[in-house]
Amino acid sequence: MSSHVWERLRPHWPFTLVAILGLALVLSNLGKDYLWADEGDTAVLAANIIKGGVPKAWDGVTFLDSDKGARLNHNLVMVTSPWLQYYVTGASFVIFGKHAFSARLPFAIAGWLTVLVAYRLILQSTASHWAGFCTASILVSSVQFLLYCRQCRYYALSMLLALLLLWIFLQMKSARHCVLFAVVAILLFHAHPIGSVPVIALGALTIAYRPFFSQRRWFWTAAPAIALLTLPWIALAGSGYAESMGSVQSIPQFAGRIVQYMIECASVTPLLGATILLLFQSVRKRFANKKQMSTESSIANVTRIENQGSAIIIVTFVTLLLYAVMIAATQPADSLWRIGIRYTAAVLPLMAMTAGILITRITGDRAILSVLLMSVFVFTKFAQLTPWIFWGKTVASFDGKEVIEAHLPSNFIERFLNTRQQSIFLSDLFQSNLGTVANVCAFLHDYADAGDKLITNYEWEPLYFHTRLPQALKILPDYPIYQAAKLKGLPTYVFEVDHVRWVIWRPVWEGYQEYFGAEVEQQIVDRGGRIERVAELPETLWENRENIHFRRFPGGRYLFHGPETFPPATIFRVVWPAQH
Repeated sequence: MSSHVWERLRPHWPFTLVAILGLALVLSNLGKDYLWADEGDTAVLAANIIKGGVPKAWDGVTFLDSDKGARLNHNLVMVTSPWLQYYVTGASFVIFGKHAFSARLPFAIAGWLTVLVAYRLILQSTASHWAGFCTASILVSSVQFLLYCRQCRYYALSMLLALLLLWIFLQMKSARHCVLFAVVAILLFHAHPIGSVPVIALGALTIAYRPFFSQRRWFWTAAPAIALLTLPWIALAGSGYAESMGSVQSIPQFAGRIVQYMIECASVTPLLGATILLLFQSVRKRFANKKQMSTESSIANVTRIENQGSAIIIVTFVTLLLYAVMIAATQPADSLWRIGIRYTAAVLPLMAMTAGILITRITGDRAILSVLLMSVFVFTKFAQLTPWIFWGKTVASFDGKEVIEAHLPSNFIERFLNTRQQSIFLSDLFQSNLGTVANVCAFLHDYADAGDKLITNYEWEPLYFHTRLPQALKILPDYPIYQAAKLKGLPTYVFEVDHVRWVIWRPVWEGYQEYFGAEVEQQIVDRGGRIERVAELPETLWENRENIHFRRFPGGRYLFHGPETFPPATIFRVVWPAQH
């Protein structure tokens, strides 16, 4: 029995090693860093679900919404961002408690499962263990993929659900698979609406791509249920989406956004390498002499396997194209430069699978050649855009307004090799890497009393998650949610400086969401308060980022730009007449 099991598992041992390594990389010291702004949003709303069943911005102590309340309805419930990530995090809090590790754990597991599903999908579609191994290796060696997996945010859910969707679709020939497909498609939308573009891509391919004709009936049977449980959300959250989108003003602007999105994809995925391999394979297939197969059955089997592998490649590029159109229609180019591909994180595993398939096709599925070619994708950047940025830091504009810009590492060797960023990522797992939020929280833990009110002008959510101190002056008079919050009877301090004890001011964020230091100080003075400067802390702009282009590694190192100096964050103590 045991020998039989071993015989079945033996072909998978290279992948098993990669899977174990991947698990270690996504879980090691997962909770050591403080949450940053977006992670804090997920965590505090998840904690509020435990209290009230829905992700409300008010928990009875602090109002938390960093978009002026534009994401909320009149009951102060978050309606713009789909809820899946909040409920997943809330479930983790119930099981493991409320802390950074439990906040990130379900997403880390989802990221690791993405590697497993990618391998299984490739093995099922190509019957090549080495194609699956190459796919998994490209994923596990991608620092951007690992960063997404280690975030308390929807990115890993989008990646996992997109692959599950494709896996189910490729074998969808029954009512059972149809139901499973609908469920996963709905969940994918509720991870992030833009992330559900693969559903549209598969629907289009059931019409235009002959090998998918057999799935056409089942896809369109599932489509009404998918639409019923997703489209109403868009109508419900329309105002919030409008707040965060940048509509297209011209065709040149749209084209520029497409280019910027492709730059972002090609900077963190092997898009260029996969495209080159695809072109090479196409030319070789066209001009090579056709070899005769020994039997008709072998011909049929090879054709079937090639078709399934080709289907994944086609799905990848069609999905990429639709992602580009969707992103260009909704996001300004400068926003794309800052956020990267996080709305379309599924591009990472899809492109890794495409590269894995093409590597083994080029090498004839020979182990040594496959590993050698894969090493170019894993340890160098020649399959990405970075080595080919001959124009340096020169920027361009298609419409004279939005700037198109690539990401160029400050270190020359870093332009060509992945090894430095991989080694820096590994060192980050075991070194302290405190940002502004972490230092502020440490100060407040030492000097603040329970119940002390504070005012700050950025990263409200992680500050509240880590300190649980109530925050004042959270809703300004011209915020869209002001009247609804007043009608809900929220305490005075939510709208005013009402006996605040601490002010954490970050000058680099002056004016963000209409917070101005002079105005806050004047309100405190007008009410009889006296402000005392008690500490200055290094400003890191963000506690940290999910985007490798802006990620801060230990020692204040950045891979794609030099160290920046910002005015320090300042902590003030407020003394009121009744206090001593």
